[in-house]
Amino acid sequence: MKAFTIKKKHIFKTSYIGIIVFIAVICVFLSAINYTANAATTRNEQALRNAISKDIVHCYAQNGYYPPSLDYIQKKYGLKYNTDEFFIDYQPTGSNMYPSVTIIRKEVPKYAYLH
Repeated sequence: MKAFTIKKKHIFKTSYIGIIVFIAVICVFLSAINYTANAATTRNEQALRNAISKDIVHCYAQNGYYPPSLDYIQKKYGLKYNTDEFFIDYQPTGSNMYPSVTIIRKEVPKYAYLH
């Protein structure tokens, strides 16, 4: 009689492994999206820093004085940036001294771009 007995398969064990693998793949995917978004923001911040610096030096070379305000740079030299993503603190220290420029990332909710 033992020759005709059927062994029961462990269906629940294999389905748990599939669920765990699926969750792991989702976690890896979401972390890759987060890493890519952070890298893009870092590149944007560096590009903005370079553009502001170039415009400040260009203004001094052309006019003999540093820009009096950030609005002046935007109007005269066409500086454009994402105001939802960055805050720029521009503090002129005099017409013949390089201004203090601080770029601060604003807190953007994670995965806001997926909406």
